[in-house]
Amino acid sequence: MEADFDVKDFDNRNNGNVYPIFYWVPKKDEAASIAEGRPIFKDTEYVKIIVPGSSTSIVQKPVRDDDRRRFSVAYAKFKEGDPEQLIGTPLTEIPWLTRSQVEELAYLKVRTLENLADLNDNVCTNTPGMFDVKKKAQAWLKKSEEAKPFTAMSAEIEALRAEIAALKAAPPKVQAKG
Repeated sequence: MEADFDVKDFDNRNNGNVYPIFYWVPKKDEAASIAEGRPIFKDTEYVKIIVPGSSTSIVQKPVRDDDRRRFSVAYAKFKEGDPEQLIGTPLTEIPWLTRSQVEELAYLKVRTLENLADLNDNVCTNTPGMFDVKKKAQAWLKKSEEAKPFTAMSAEIEALRAEIAALKAAPPKVQAKG
């Protein structure tokens, strides 16, 4: 079903906590079909905008320029051929979530740690234990944010160590006497 309302209203109701999935839909080109005497279809870009935690709050519509701008990272992934277009930390990569929890969250349209941390409280109320899981996700993200400078520094140190090791392993340069 295509959206027959202003999608900005949809976002406002859900505090902008949505994620997109871009995909192709074959649409019949009536003029070309008549001209060719057979059905002619053209692929049309569509976007499905989903509210994590709600199986009923989904908008599907043809892609417009404002969708391409607004969801530019997901759109770029779509154009690169990435069917998932996942932005954030996949729940499958979170060590403290069980496989059952990941499956339950997938059913609720929650695909990333960021979606989980921003989950609507109404969804948490309807799912036992979800408030605790949401709080744990928020704490995990906060801890990651605080560790950012140290993570970057650690990566830089590892790169320097690798460079030093490569220099030590390289044969000595012979200097020409002149």
